[in-house]
Amino acid sequence: MKRARTAVALTFALGLCLRGALAFPAASPAELSKRLDDLLGKPWLKNVLFSVCITKAETGEVVYEKNPGLPLLPASNMKIITSAAAMEYLGPDFAFVTRVGLSGDAVVVLGGGDPLLGDRETDIRNGRRSHPVIQDVAARIKGMGLTSVSDIILDTSVFDEQRVHPTWPLNQLHQKYACEVSGLNFNGNCVAITAVNRDGKLTVSQDPPNDYMKLVNAMTPGPRRISRFMVDRTGVPCQLLVEGVCGNQAGPYSVAVENPALLFGHLLRDSLNKAGVRVTGQVLESSLAPGAEFRPAAEYRTSLGDCLQRMNKDSLGLAAEALFKMLGARSHPDGKQGGWEDGRRVVSSYLKGLGLDDSDFTVADGSGLSRDNRLSAKALNRVLTHLASGPTWEFFKSTLAVGGLDGTMKRHFWEKKYRGRVLAKSGYIMAVRALSGVVRTDSGDYLFSFLANQGGNGARLTIDAAVKAVVDWAARPVFSH
Repeated sequence: MKRARTAVALTFALGLCLRGALAFPAASPAELSKRLDDLLGKPWLKNVLFSVCITKAETGEVVYEKNPGLPLLPASNMKIITSAAAMEYLGPDFAFVTRVGLSGDAVVVLGGGDPLLGDRETDIRNGRRSHPVIQDVAARIKGMGLTSVSDIILDTSVFDEQRVHPTWPLNQLHQKYACEVSGLNFNGNCVAITAVNRDGKLTVSQDPPNDYMKLVNAMTPGPRRISRFMVDRTGVPCQLLVEGVCGNQAGPYSVAVENPALLFGHLLRDSLNKAGVRVTGQVLESSLAPGAEFRPAAEYRTSLGDCLQRMNKDSLGLAAEALFKMLGARSHPDGKQGGWEDGRRVVSSYLKGLGLDDSDFTVADGSGLSRDNRLSAKALNRVLTHLASGPTWEFFKSTLAVGGLDGTMKRHFWEKKYRGRVLAKSGYIMAVRALSGVVRTDSGDYLFSFLANQGGNGARLTIDAAVKAVVDWAARPVFSH
């Protein structure tokens, strides 16, 4: 009996020792460094420029670096910087506000720069019917007892008149990720185009239906299973050329519109007419004069949380640019005329306030579409560290895509041992791959930033493998002797 009790005691003591050993941090950083150096040093990556920084979230201890101070094109990792500056200067309770009312017998829409007004994904997430804003405005105007109005005035003065960034690629301005940025945005500033072949008769349509954008149908019929088309601008304002082959149906394909505020105005005019409120005047983009009468009819709000979710989980560029310009607008006494140059100054000031200098970054836009942006992994890690030590960390993390579960990360890190552990912002433009965020491991959270230039999908696969290596390394216990 005594021997049995002794054996039990020894087993219990050994169990305590093992559990204590398993609670120690992961294996040494040297082991991780060797693994990551091997991954990033593969022969087929010899021309790729990497900037990498990985730190322990709780302590800031550096566990791996590779060219951490090298400023590279960040692609959509720029959205992390825009997010952080927005939370710092606008605050987590900020909301974009769009107001509609009457001035005399004219309908006035005071744009608040909201990038998610009429956004389908946000409507679905919040349990709303798609595109409720236009119909709701018409119903509220009719509910004021009106049977006719004169003009529809669209006030977009919260932002300046430069709707396209000067360094965005000119041949991509019709793409949804390069849409214009207005003080009054709607439906992602895009229309969705669909081509249909009905017994050889080809038709093209747009959603939402409107008479603002004109379509030139250059589609040709093709074999039943072959359908493809492309859309481009013609040089005529608000005219799109649709060409390709359609066997059955092609699309829908989202295309950016020119001057999106006017699209909103035309849709509102049509909705008012259908509701029995006749519009006798014009759809005009103009500022409401200071001191002019304004009788409110409706107000629509989009929270910063909704904006950051679409911006970071889904990489919606319009959300980033609207926040960037809003930072600029709020730097002015009247809170108007926010532009890219103003936003650049505000975001640069934020980064310098974290102890970074001009060699660590160059800020051009808020989304990372411009190839004039530069960030180092050190700069990104500094921002993540600042967020992790502050009260908005959980709020920010909730806006990141989760590996294997949602957003741009749904098809990455889907394996059981990695799923749900990686919360990050991806980045992709030509010859640029990036991934920055936080990885949850058995020995704590690690902040990471990987930037790769002069590389393609091979670089992104390598980055994914490197992040997985961090998880694997952190799960290996150190046993004391």
